[in-house]
Amino acid sequence: EEVNKHNRRRIVFRAALFCIAFLVLLLAAIWLMDRWQARRFQERRDAGTEEFMMSDMVEWEGERYKKVPAVTTLLIAGIDHDGDMQQGVGTSRYRAGGQADFLILLAIDHTHRQIHQLQIDRDTMAEVTVLSVYGQETGDRLMQICLSHSYGASKEDNARHTVKAVQRLMNNLQIDGYYMVDYSAVPVFNDALGGVTVTVPDDMTAVNPLWEAGSSVTLQGDDAEAFVRARQTVGAGTNAGRMRRQSEYMRKAILRLREHMAEDAGFGVRLLSDLSASATTNLSDQQLAGEIRESYDFEVLPLEYLDGEYRHGDSGYMEFYAAEGSAEGWIMRHLYRKI
Repeated sequence: EEVNKHNRRRIVFRAALFCIAFLVLLLAAIWLMDRWQARRFQERRDAGTEEFMMSDMVEWEGERYKKVPAVTTLLIAGIDHDGDMQQGVGTSRYRAGGQADFLILLAIDHTHRQIHQLQIDRDTMAEVTVLSVYGQETGDRLMQICLSHSYGASKEDNARHTVKAVQRLMNNLQIDGYYMVDYSAVPVFNDALGGVTVTVPDDMTAVNPLWEAGSSVTLQGDDAEAFVRARQTVGAGTNAGRMRRQSEYMRKAILRLREHMAEDAGFGVRLLSDLSASATTNLSDQQLAGEIRESYDFEVLPLEYLDGEYRHGDSGYMEFYAAEGSAEGWIMRHLYRKI
């Protein structure tokens, strides 16, 4: 009897030891598996981080650059439907979209809270997709970039052709959105701001007897459109002179816009509503209003221009040829950061 009890206790003891050993081995296996999975996860995460860090990476002038995150590119255009159509444009409904006389590319940097501005001369020679009188694409031609807006059967088509021409000029830069408005909306925009006070950079007495060079005037109504639009009767009649006036107007208008936005958060939405009848855009009112709300107090950097030279074209019109590498340089300075 005693022997049997002793044997049973020994069997139970051995079974307990076996269970304990099995449990220890099981826990060790689980621990090792967790460690292996953690290491695999870390390796994958490191690989993913490295892949992320290497994305949007370029080399320029011997240095490595990475694209700045959270930058919105927006093309703003002022459309002239009343100006003289050039180079045979305007002879059919597919060529009657008007000219993009005012072009400005904005890079809204939400990371550094800055807005970069590039004004593109309407006389800049660029590759433009041309349509026949029947609306069929007939290839690309080198012409003034303002004429790109002429082609298309609708305002949206006109806008897309202009965006395409600007993208080509700017080394195929992605443009997130566009906002194109007829010059006839300038008085509406101006008066919504309560008038804009500017310094007249050139003698404009041929347009208004009071607009002497250096004088300070507060633009109201149609005077605002005349100030940013007049060309042939001002100075040498070049677009370069008009661009200086447009720059002066935009600089002062932005200051007025900021004042209104600081006092009334809903001002931007109402302004967009006032301009909607004259505007063409691929962005919703909510998207545009969101960009205005988020960036209205960003640092607005001075207008910049592409380097290049003016020439008299065979057609008799002035042509601007951007210098090689000028567009690439602007992109690298403002949309990328050196590593």
